[in-house]
Amino acid sequence: MKSHFSRKHFEEGDFGQRKKDGFTLSTEDDGEDETDCLAETFNCISLHRRDPTKQEVSLEKYGRWRQEQKNRAAKLEKQLKARWELEELIEEQLNSFHAHYNRSMVPNQLKDIPQLLMPKWAPTYELAAMSWLGDWRPSAILDLVLILVRSLPSSLPSYTSDSPGAEQLLSQFIHEIRIEETIIDEEMAEIQATCILHLPFGPMNIKPGGTGGALACVQSVFKNIERVITKAQELRFKALELVLKKVLSHIDAAEFLVAFQEIQDSIHQFAVNHRRKRGPVSVPFKALGST
Repeated sequence: MKSHFSRKHFEEGDFGQRKKDGFTLSTEDDGEDETDCLAETFNCISLHRRDPTKQEVSLEKYGRWRQEQKNRAAKLEKQLKARWELEELIEEQLNSFHAHYNRSMVPNQLKDIPQLLMPKWAPTYELAAMSWLGDWRPSAILDLVLILVRSLPSSLPSYTSDSPGAEQLLSQFIHEIRIEETIIDEEMAEIQATCILHLPFGPMNIKPGGTGGALACVQSVFKNIERVITKAQELRFKALELVLKKVLSHIDAAEFLVAFQEIQDSIHQFAVNHRRKRGPVSVPFKALGST
């Protein structure tokens, strides 16, 4: 009875309060509204809850993605390092050509000139194939590069040596180099004419006590030959520097340097083999008294 009375008193008091506030809904309807409100609140809370399983999957995917990025970055770094090493090797090779042409292959004494112009270590066929004042003709080097550029696939991207302007640029360089070669050839021809016509080696030109003047004349001619050979060596290096730095990409430049060395070796080996096959020079000899 006491419990029933308390509940009835609470309901009456609550109803009176709601009536005072202007609500006319029944107690039963009000209970249903409170239940719906609680359910809606619960649903809202459940929408914002994080699923631990999904969170772990996302972290796993992100970890895999980060690892893939690290692997790709490592590959790129390796390629960049290889490219830098290739650039350094090309520069080192170019420096060796510079030292060879500007120090090793420049005459320091009069006796060095014949060794530079007609070296004993080079067979005749090798000299005939590629020798121009002691080494490769510069325009021939550019011709080899032109062959390399024309042999490249046309599907290569434009930043390689197969770009449309590469062949045109090479043709321009070949034209300019050949003009400089012609000038050097004319200077050398003038020196040769001087040696033949004007040097005081003949009996008609030698005067008593004129040895000093003859030696001075020889030294003057030597200086002129040294100057011409130095120009030729500088022009050779200029041709190599043009193709390695202004025409070819780093990969193509490396391929050219390898091919250039192989061509020189092939020419030398062919000339050596040809000289061996010929053997020593033999002259038919007829014995005395034979018919």
